[in-house]
Amino acid sequence: MTNSKKSNTFLSQFAVIADSHIRLQNAAEEGGYTSNQLTIERANYVVQCVNSLQPDFVVHLGDLVHPIPALSNHEKAVKRAREIFSGIEAEFYALPGNHDIGDKPDAWLPAPVVEEDSHLIFSKHWGPLYQSFSAGTCHFVCLDTPIMNAGFKREREQRAWLENELRIAKEAGLRIFVFMHYPLFICDPHEPTHYDNMDEPARSWLLKLFKQYRVEAVFSGHVHNVFVGIHDSTTYYSVPSMAFVRPEYSELATVGPGDEYGRNDTAKLGFFLVRVYADRHEILPIRTYGAGKLDTGLPQVEPYQIIGETSRMLGVTLRRGWGRRVEMAADGLDEFTRKEAYRDALLIALFELGVTALRVPFADLANADVRQRLSDFVKLGFEFTVYSLGAPDEATLATIKAHSSLLVNWEIIFPEHTADQIGAAINRAQSVFPGQLFIAPVVPIKEDDGDGKTFQHFASHGFSCKQADKAEIWLSMIGNQADDIGLTFRVSPWDEPIATLHEIDRQSKRVKLINLQLPRLDEGVCFDDDDKLQSFIVDAYNASRTMVNTTVFVDTFVDSDRGYYPRNGLLDRRLNPRPAFYALKLASLVN
Repeated sequence: MTNSKKSNTFLSQFAVIADSHIRLQNAAEEGGYTSNQLTIERANYVVQCVNSLQPDFVVHLGDLVHPIPALSNHEKAVKRAREIFSGIEAEFYALPGNHDIGDKPDAWLPAPVVEEDSHLIFSKHWGPLYQSFSAGTCHFVCLDTPIMNAGFKREREQRAWLENELRIAKEAGLRIFVFMHYPLFICDPHEPTHYDNMDEPARSWLLKLFKQYRVEAVFSGHVHNVFVGIHDSTTYYSVPSMAFVRPEYSELATVGPGDEYGRNDTAKLGFFLVRVYADRHEILPIRTYGAGKLDTGLPQVEPYQIIGETSRMLGVTLRRGWGRRVEMAADGLDEFTRKEAYRDALLIALFELGVTALRVPFADLANADVRQRLSDFVKLGFEFTVYSLGAPDEATLATIKAHSSLLVNWEIIFPEHTADQIGAAINRAQSVFPGQLFIAPVVPIKEDDGDGKTFQHFASHGFSCKQADKAEIWLSMIGNQADDIGLTFRVSPWDEPIATLHEIDRQSKRVKLINLQLPRLDEGVCFDDDDKLQSFIVDAYNASRTMVNTTVFVDTFVDSDRGYYPRNGLLDRRLNPRPAFYALKLASLVN
């Protein structure tokens, strides 16, 4: 769901790939990972994917090979990588990673660090360590980041060159994009130094420089996981690896790690296609699933083929925690410190699916840490609906007033016995919130069978398709401003979605939110029928396309595999797509 005022015609597109870690197939096994022998196959598949997308150019963010320069087989691996990436049909740019020229200077890792001449093989086969080029109204800068903080002459030369490059580009009115191996930060520009970020003083120098020249986006590799951060006016992306996942980041999931203790969690392998528009850029994540062999049960279509103009997408309700940092163990590559990161695999799934409408509880807005991440999401183009329960108190009103610019909608949910408070509550809400207000009743998750012998502890919300008259009675309690108030309706987990959505649309012409609850079975019985889920979500999506002044929120987006009413969603608990995810994506493509 994109803003209709935005241009939908992209000016250019480019691919960003990273961390191929090419190993010779006869190389000695390292670490006991079977996937180590798949780097060539996976890189060849990325070349195939990239060529099919026909980007204007391709940038590799470094760690082209795995053997470091100190090893005797380093140059053989480089030659093999050259053969593979020479198959890319677009202009190809490579910049150095730590496996290509040596690790960044540090005091705690035993790996060889960058030296004055450790770049010679890289330069021989790939060309300049740093360079720039322009295309249309954009200027692109490739940096050598392992050298930073080393104190070498070529570091000083690069610093002077970069300052001049950015100054000239900005004076020419060009939009600036930067590519680098090491990220400046993972989730906070002020985070402590660790293996996966840039050390001081180079970090602060680059942050200041990027702010001064209003760099639009920075792309980095090294982490083998996807993260997105915003600092000042710049968006910072960590790009996935095409070879393997850094397994320590499996700590971000609330279930056990994937294959090879997380290292071969293939749904997290891939690259980015980036489209540049007149007023923005757009990230299109491409999953490669480890040489493109999709997991059993996934649709037989490659994710890179699901790229095209899409129609308005459903919104999603975020039940699981999404905006707090996760603290990871002090272990492995960061033996002596901890680092923090966001669960941005969720964010990438939203990018991939094309979702922009998000529904969250008021608590997310009230929590300062989550609110900061919410603000980042708004800058990335997401629109938030917040929901609260009961007549809002003074603290709630004050929070909404202070942060109303972050919200599009406010949904106020009333228990039946408080219906007489609706009028006064809405009047107070209107005094502090300029966006769209909605009202909804609390309802049992299952309709009462009427025998009076059962009870429920489980609640939902929203008017049913049969309750349009009741909704109008509630609106009559508001007074003169009732015409401006929206209604929330509910499609229960046991409803047939097409008929229910059409009936809601027939019953009420007001502005509406739909609480679309995906199928469930019973309190202690898991719904895991992926075929039925695919049919349900596609039917619901197709029905929603004919609805006017309506936003449909999918619930549940991520599996609920513990507690009550266990059920599959569109993502599993590692935040990887389920078949229904791709079924919905395919349904959204404009024919």
